[in-house]
Amino acid sequence: MHLCFDRLLLQTIERIARKQTRGTRVCWEDGKQVAYEKVLQATQAGKFRNGGVEEFYHWAATVARFAIIDLVRHEQQFHCQSLDQNIPGTDVPLSEAIADEFNLLEAYERADLVLKAIEAIALLNRRYPDRAYLKLWQGRVEGKTQAQLAAELGVTQGAISKRWKELCHNIAQILGLLQVDAVKQDLGQMQKHKTPRSRSQTKW
Repeated sequence: MHLCFDRLLLQTIERIARKQTRGTRVCWEDGKQVAYEKVLQATQAGKFRNGGVEEFYHWAATVARFAIIDLVRHEQQFHCQSLDQNIPGTDVPLSEAIADEFNLLEAYERADLVLKAIEAIALLNRRYPDRAYLKLWQGRVEGKTQAQLAAELGVTQGAISKRWKELCHNIAQILGLLQVDAVKQDLGQMQKHKTPRSRSQTKW
């Protein structure tokens, strides 16, 4: 079979990739590439032995689907393992730390918040490559100290601390959390102003 030039097979794999990666962190192009390579390797290894063209396409589609499922599962496990790492010197998982930092979401919403935060970090790292935000994040996940990160990035420990706060602020800004926080502060101020009035009315 001329596998490399089979347009129908490529279309089938692309359709499977789009379906299996929908709603995941894996882009369908990556899924398509991995699946195609898996089918090619399996074919060259002689794993398809019996049947004609129709049976081959059914077999190839099955191989492609499971290859993409494995890719998605591996990607999810990687992110879960990273987010379960404790912050150095504490028993607090990094996933909880970000949500607690902003104090805006309940526990059941934290996972979604952190996944969006990771996407924001990648965006910030591309936008400001000189700030090395991604290396800073990875260093915290790996349990490195400020001194170790400072040595690796060639800056002071104070700069590392400042850069981490800067990163958290930028993440909050991208996710729109600062607007929510500002509203909460305004409501708090309004509540404070209302309190003296209620007391004065009680005296009267």
